[in-house]
Amino acid sequence: MERSGGYGTSLAQSFSLPSLGGSEPISEADEFVEMRSLRESGDKALQLQDFKAAIKYYNEALEINEHNPEVLLARAAACIEMHDYISAQRDTEFLIGQDPENHEAHRLHGVTLQYLHQYKEALTSFLTALDLDPDNSDHLTDLIADVAGQFCNISEQMRDSLREMDSYKKLSEVGVCLFQAKKYKICIKILEAAQRYQTNQKGITMRVLLTLANAHSALKHMDKAISLYQECLQTAIATHDQIYQTKALVNIATLYLENQDTHQAITLIAIIYYEKLLQLEAELVQETGSEDILPDFWTKELQCGLHLNLSIAYKAIGDMYSAIKHAHKYVHFIEKYGFEGKIKAESYHNTGMLNEVLGKYNDAINNYNKYLNECKGNGDKKGMAQAYGCLGSVYAALRNWKLSVTYHEQYVAMAARFEDRRMKIIANEMLADTLMLKGDYDQALIAYEEMINCCVRTDYRTRATAMCKLGHVYRALKKHQYSLYFYEQAAELAEDFEYPEIETLSHYNIACIQQQSTQMLELEKALKYFQNLIPYYESKIRQHTAESSHCPTEYYMQLQECYDGIQTVHAKLGNKEEALQFAEAYRKRSLTQTHNYQASALTSQSHTAPWDMWTVERMGRVVSQQNSTVLYYSLLTDQLLLWVLQPGAGLVRFYARRAKGEHQNMIETIDAMLEEIRQGCDRKTLPNVCENRAVPLKKGDLELARKRNLQLGRQALNKSKEESVEPLTEKSSENGEESEEQKSVQRRMYDLLVSPIEDILLKLPKDSHLMIVPDKSLHFCPFNLLQDFLDRYLYTRFSITYLPSLLLLDKVVANELNHLRMQDDLEFERQLNKKGGILNSVNKFTSSSGMSSPSSESLLMGINPRRVANPRLLTRPPQSRMAPMAPPTPGVLPKQATMYEEDFHKHSQWRSPRTLRGSYRSTLNTPQSSAISGPANLDRAFSFSTFTTLTSVTSTGTDITTSSQTVTQFKQVSCQDRCLVFGNPKLPESLMLHGKPWRPGLEDLKAAKREATSVAELLDVGPVLCEMATKQKFLQDIEQAAVVHIATYGCWQEGLMVMSPSRVDGGEGTPPQESYVITVNDVLGLKLTAQLVVLSLGHSPYRADNLQAGYLLPSAFIAAGAQCVMTTMWPLPDVCVEKFFHAFYLALQHGSLATAAFVAGMTALKRDERFGSPYFWSGFLLIGKDVYINVKEIRHAMLDQTLDTAESEVEQTSGHEYLNPKPVLAPLKKKPENLRLLQTHLGTLLRNNAGHPKCLPELIDLLDSSLKRLHTEENNRQTSRLHDDLLSGPGAVDLLKFLGFHFQARGTTLDNPYVIYPHWNKDELLIPTYDALRSLVEIGKNPELVLAVCSVLPISQDSISLIIDLLSVTKHAPEIQLKVSDLSVRPLWTNLSLKNLLLAVGFHQIGMLLNFNRTPENRQLMMALFQLLLSVSQSKSQVLLYRLDVNLLGTNSDLKVSLYTFLNGSKALGFVNTKLRFKDLKSTSDFPELTKLPSLAPLILPRNQLHMSTPWLSKSESLIEMEEKVKLARTRSDLDENFKESLERAKTWHQITITAQTHDSRKANESLNAYGRPQTSPPKVKVLPGSTASTERIPVDLKVTLKNPEVDQRRDYAHYIYKERVQNIEKRHKNEVMKLYLPYVNSV
Repeated sequence: MERSGGYGTSLAQSFSLPSLGGSEPISEADEFVEMRSLRESGDKALQLQDFKAAIKYYNEALEINEHNPEVLLARAAACIEMHDYISAQRDTEFLIGQDPENHEAHRLHGVTLQYLHQYKEALTSFLTALDLDPDNSDHLTDLIADVAGQFCNISEQMRDSLREMDSYKKLSEVGVCLFQAKKYKICIKILEAAQRYQTNQKGITMRVLLTLANAHSALKHMDKAISLYQECLQTAIATHDQIYQTKALVNIATLYLENQDTHQAITLIAIIYYEKLLQLEAELVQETGSEDILPDFWTKELQCGLHLNLSIAYKAIGDMYSAIKHAHKYVHFIEKYGFEGKIKAESYHNTGMLNEVLGKYNDAINNYNKYLNECKGNGDKKGMAQAYGCLGSVYAALRNWKLSVTYHEQYVAMAARFEDRRMKIIANEMLADTLMLKGDYDQALIAYEEMINCCVRTDYRTRATAMCKLGHVYRALKKHQYSLYFYEQAAELAEDFEYPEIETLSHYNIACIQQQSTQMLELEKALKYFQNLIPYYESKIRQHTAESSHCPTEYYMQLQECYDGIQTVHAKLGNKEEALQFAEAYRKRSLTQTHNYQASALTSQSHTAPWDMWTVERMGRVVSQQNSTVLYYSLLTDQLLLWVLQPGAGLVRFYARRAKGEHQNMIETIDAMLEEIRQGCDRKTLPNVCENRAVPLKKGDLELARKRNLQLGRQALNKSKEESVEPLTEKSSENGEESEEQKSVQRRMYDLLVSPIEDILLKLPKDSHLMIVPDKSLHFCPFNLLQDFLDRYLYTRFSITYLPSLLLLDKVVANELNHLRMQDDLEFERQLNKKGGILNSVNKFTSSSGMSSPSSESLLMGINPRRVANPRLLTRPPQSRMAPMAPPTPGVLPKQATMYEEDFHKHSQWRSPRTLRGSYRSTLNTPQSSAISGPANLDRAFSFSTFTTLTSVTSTGTDITTSSQTVTQFKQVSCQDRCLVFGNPKLPESLMLHGKPWRPGLEDLKAAKREATSVAELLDVGPVLCEMATKQKFLQDIEQAAVVHIATYGCWQEGLMVMSPSRVDGGEGTPPQESYVITVNDVLGLKLTAQLVVLSLGHSPYRADNLQAGYLLPSAFIAAGAQCVMTTMWPLPDVCVEKFFHAFYLALQHGSLATAAFVAGMTALKRDERFGSPYFWSGFLLIGKDVYINVKEIRHAMLDQTLDTAESEVEQTSGHEYLNPKPVLAPLKKKPENLRLLQTHLGTLLRNNAGHPKCLPELIDLLDSSLKRLHTEENNRQTSRLHDDLLSGPGAVDLLKFLGFHFQARGTTLDNPYVIYPHWNKDELLIPTYDALRSLVEIGKNPELVLAVCSVLPISQDSISLIIDLLSVTKHAPEIQLKVSDLSVRPLWTNLSLKNLLLAVGFHQIGMLLNFNRTPENRQLMMALFQLLLSVSQSKSQVLLYRLDVNLLGTNSDLKVSLYTFLNGSKALGFVNTKLRFKDLKSTSDFPELTKLPSLAPLILPRNQLHMSTPWLSKSESLIEMEEKVKLARTRSDLDENFKESLERAKTWHQITITAQTHDSRKANESLNAYGRPQTSPPKVKVLPGSTASTERIPVDLKVTLKNPEVDQRRDYAHYIYKERVQNIEKRHKNEVMKLYLPYVNSV
């Protein structure tokens, strides 16, 4: 070993000490001198390498002062040179103990330890010395590197390179070497020392952080490791180092995924980081141009492992669709890169399991077969056995029992051969599960027992699971005592060892068994379990729904069983009210669990949410709001429950009936009766007469495969077993009562369902209304068909409608009240517009000022009415639109005001007394207690005495008046009711539905087309058919319709309707499902006012399914605002349906209740011999309220609407106001309205962008030129012509006109006219439009985003603000993790249209987290959407596009906006108000009398006229009022000056434009002055070929000469443009003047 420390430097050069001469006692000063002399002598000896002498001198010096640190250090150095490391170690340890801050002692201690081969301790000492002496870092780091080289066996070449490095880099490399040698603890110390250096070497810094994090990760310091990885990631992002980004992201995600068992949130974070890796991959692909040439650090293993881990993580949180997507990508890369062996086999296994969970069994079979083949190729016997078991489970799901059992038996045999205990358990469990599905309970029992026998003693989870499944077998065998024993054993084990899933399942089964008991203790135990289970399953389902994760179907089935069970228990205990509460709680779920469900305004006023438990008192209040007796049924397995609720009386009867016989099932009894009714139709001939209007089910292929396999299985049964069943069947039929067999099925169903409450029904008047709330198969039970003991059909005694729940009854009542409000508002508006609209002005005048006139009462009473010819004259006496109310029924309190009626009165717009509904008594008829004098009376202001009535009543409920002193208003207020018929959509040959191809066929729905045409003729409307029947048009038109008839494809089970695709123009390929499918959520998003909706859809003659229990689609229409929905219960012949609808709509022509028209339709079918069977005429049902409908009145309303449209079109085309003079001051559109119109125009452009791609760039260039001309008028001297792309592009010219552009014909042609640019930035819309158009160009590149944006435009300002806030946080603060439950995100994520918009941009949900996929493409799309929304936002600033400002987030205060607009209003409109200041606004509040200005008393008269009611100089003003008037006059003067400046600018602008056009025309020899004048012709011209002497010769360059009318037209149009712009300026000026006087107007 070398005799030097460090890298060859001798320690003898550092110390000196003189020797001691003698040992006699000396003084203290002499001692100091002697000790120094000895130390110096020692130093000299050390330099001469006489180490023994040096040590001798040092020893003598220490005898004088044994604590002298310098001598001790020198002796330690001499000992090291003498190889006496123990003595040196003793001295250095003594020094360190004496002075821990002595860096030299630590250095020598490290050298000593190095020679003693204690490398770890030596490094620690050197690091301590480095901390204490950073100035000597080079030497110390050399020592550290030397020790590390010996410790880790670093090569000499590496050691040499270390000597050339600086201290920071040297320590980092040493740390890496120590990490590679797995010396993690000392590695951490070295790298932490390196971190203390200040450096700009980011690459080395990231390496230090990454290595340090790896070391902590190896030591299981997870939190510290993740923190360091994140720090490394942030540095890598800042330096754009993709290598370290990749390494940091991989390690962070892996650490989180490895700890996913601790909490689900950990898995969500892991997914977030894996998604960031995908984003990095997208950036690399964009840089390289292909995913096949990625950088070397992005390895094949990384690419495959990334998708594998994502698949595992998504599966852990229940997002199976994302899991299967990444599993497919994982398989793709495994096959692409040629990986073989077990990794390839497991990829198929993982994908197969996910497909099996999602119900994609064909794909699962394909994956499992590949897994099996790979295992065979690899010789993996256990893998083969597992593949057999998986295949057996899939075939069991497909009900292919033969293959399933064969595969499972093979799995069991192979497991026994391998003697693998765990494999035997799984194999027997899978076999037993299949046998349970098959119904072979005895063999399943044997397999489960074998499963228990294979369990080791400590495998408590498997034992508990097996006991629970044994309980399933004994329960299926009806051996309930055995079953209870095993369930209780399983529950005890699960409770002891904390297996909550098994414990819950055991309690569920125990409760289901004990509900059938008659023992009080067992019933109470079952009740306790059910009360705990229902909230548990509800919360689980709600959690899966909120997280958009896969929810097992078992949860829904078990929840239904729990609700049924708790009803059974309460019924046995006599708790009728509690049983009703739980029955209603479950019925509401079908609607309240839908995505877009929103409680109505009336429901939201209640104290409980609609998904909470309703009390019986509340149900009684709901029933008391209408006049129907409610029969509420609950169909359970062993009994039928019936509650009767009556208005004003609440719950009046509860009836429970048990099924007959020990093994009789009430549900099967009802189903058998219904099937007997449906046997009245020949199923074989039904496809020939019934059109197929059903869309394929989501799991239709699965059901078809199961049905086919079950049929094959039944064919293989032993005939002896079939014969053994026949005697039992005959015996059971013989045991039946003869009297029951003689009764018809209608009578038997009446006895079962209705006869128990016959005494209540007998007390009801004839034709009273019954409302049926059915359950399960009773939803398609024809109650109209039931016959009583007198053979009377129930529909002849009562009017019957259906409702799925009382929640829908509450909503129906709310819809009816809303309809009544609309009718009252209509009548109120009509009353206000009587007498030429003077009532409206008088009412406002008197309500605000309190003035009255003696002649005001005579205005209405002293009129001599006379009739004149008019298209709107009423041809019949006025009558109520509604039918007379039915006579009160027993228990009804007709005068009782419900909470809804009280709310209606409280929020009514009427403030004056009213008599009958629809009649209005004006305040002018009410005498005032005292007349208040004012500056003017009503006679003077409105010329009452001159009004004369020409027509007292018109068809719209108003009148026609005239006056000799004023122009009266002629405004006919038309009802907006209309009928709507949609049918026979035009569909492509092939579509994608539920991810599968659907071929609706090349032929139309001929019967649907015929039905829609027939119904449209009866309703006097044009049917919307074929290509016109699009989804977009349907959703737009239905909100205004009163009667809606729909004949199209549909699906009752999934709540779907199909319309023609609303594809974006120019789009190619298969239209997406969202463009043609109308879902329940789409319907719930509507605001309907329909009285009746008829759904003729959804049935197929090839399927045995009926109307879906719960009426999902009809319930959605009612929840959206409809009052009544009619449909069919089962497939019916097309002719039968058409005949019914013909009679039904005929009965509604002159007004009828829906039930009366319904009976008319059934009667018409009964009279037809072809449809005499009850199957045909009883298959219709009404859901909702029995509404009164008068088709004739609706047709009359549509005629009024047509007249209104014609009048408006005539006025617009002619430019004259024939009926009413236009207002003196036309209102200006406000900013919100302008932005909404802008959104409409932008939506039209985007929708047609694919077919006209050059339109948007041309518009951008035109707007850019317009903005430049506004700032530099010289640019306006250049002419610009309108491009052909803009002329042909839909919406382009309309947008330009909206922005203030005009166009002038160019010469003799109308093509490419001149563009006349706006002379000012009208309403500051040019820049927002320019920005929006630029964003549309980027959006147009993504068809999915185009469809999403078009579906939401125009969007409300509140939604725009929320989306902008979300995009701003996402862009500028990516470290903030948003959740879908956040208050600012939830309104967006619960709205399906807005959610689809965010999904199209790149947002997606991970559990409850909202993540943005930051790929380059998505970032570009997000910026485009961000810019678009900022352009059309009323309150958001463009600053958010560049930085995050929390002060700009959220919705701005309306007061702040309105104040800003008021103070800067003139400037925004082109005028600059320099005199009006905020301090001036305070004067009117300081002096309240100034708000009147008595010397002026301004009034707003009809037609928006401003009038000063006080005569000139008739009243003197006070000093304060005079000052206020002076300020007002100055402000008015400033406005006038600015008005003149704007006029002059418009004139100059126009002159420059026309001059430029004229100059440009002269270049083309097309001067305006030359129009119509003769032109000189050259002596020779070229003519077109084929001319002869007898025919006119046509020159080749013939120029069309304008004639005088055309010349005048072009010149006049130039003046028209100038005049229009001047009028626009004048209108804005008048509005500004009006704003000045508004604070002083007494009535507005």
